[in-house]
Amino acid sequence: MWELLKAGVLDGSCPTVTGLTIAQNLEGRESQDREVIRPYASPLKERAGFLVLRGNLFDFAIMKTSVISEDFRRRYLSQPGREGIFEGKAVVFDGSEDYHNRINDPSLEIGTGSILVIRGSGPVGWPGSAEVVNMQPPDRLLRRGILSLPTIGDGRQSGTADSPSILNASPESAIGGGLAWLRTGDLIRIDLNARTCDALVDAAEIETRMRDGFPGVPADATPWQRIYRQTVGQLSEGACIEESIEFRDISRRPPRHNH
Repeated sequence: MWELLKAGVLDGSCPTVTGLTIAQNLEGRESQDREVIRPYASPLKERAGFLVLRGNLFDFAIMKTSVISEDFRRRYLSQPGREGIFEGKAVVFDGSEDYHNRINDPSLEIGTGSILVIRGSGPVGWPGSAEVVNMQPPDRLLRRGILSLPTIGDGRQSGTADSPSILNASPESAIGGGLAWLRTGDLIRIDLNARTCDALVDAAEIETRMRDGFPGVPADATPWQRIYRQTVGQLSEGACIEESIEFRDISRRPPRHNH
């Protein structure tokens, strides 16, 4: 924050809970370890951050572009005339157990042209939403030095994960989002220039699959899971308990004391 303030991109006049402004709180707080906090003028990577993607598989998803390696960019994003665009065949997993059980199954024929997809990991399908989207390739590809494949999911991934995954896909599969009708073998086109992600499946086929129903949601394990599933929103909106929004000012009107 000290770096952002000195670079003029942070409003230091904002008051804080300390009673002081941001600028006052940051006075004398320059980092002494420039390997941990890099100078604003010397970032690890220029224009790093997130892309928001949309398409027929979801209305909203994000991709962390700061972890796109040079190897990943060379393999998927550098085709002459199609820079930033790639296509691959989906390999769909229903939850992390399914992924771990089948990722090394040779019959899936997972290769560098595959896109790993995990569904059932959003806030309703997996209460709280699971950090499972950053899936590794099968062992035989790892042994060849291929450390990442394109991945898509309706769950989360760790902030320290180095997989360039498309995650937080909303609406999630458990409530009928596009990943619910996706099938292994479907061709997916991802265009980072247009910020789109679409399965190349015709509308009539999608409608038929929608009528066939969606993968089931595991039974509630606790009463709290049931309450959560009945009230939670999607990751695109923060996955908040929707009815809690009207209680945001609870500190101004706390509930009655019950002791």
